[in-house]
Amino acid sequence: MSILISALNAHQILLANASSNVANMNTEDYRSIRTTITSPTEGSVDATTIRAIDTSPQEPEVPAASDVDPPKEFVDMIRARRGFEAILGAISAREEMLDDLMNTFSGK
Repeated sequence: MSILISALNAHQILLANASSNVANMNTEDYRSIRTTITSPTEGSVDATTIRAIDTSPQEPEVPAASDVDPPKEFVDMIRARRGFEAILGAISAREEMLDDLMNTFSGK
């Protein structure tokens, strides 16, 4: 069950960061937040978050535009939603199996 909880947390971070990027896409000098979901060890899922670095040469007095790519952010939001759906499906299946097991042991 802990892997499912860690996966839910990782997808929540993915969704929150994509939402933040969309909310700030018109903010000058905003650098997008990139999130990757990894499984560093057996039985856990992690979200790694980094902020994009501005590598474009700019004049000091000219504010830089944000680097947010709206289609990528919406794809990340869809990935998070599908991840939530898959994880909740696994939790439901686990609960049904445990109910069946308990019914078998109780003689119902």
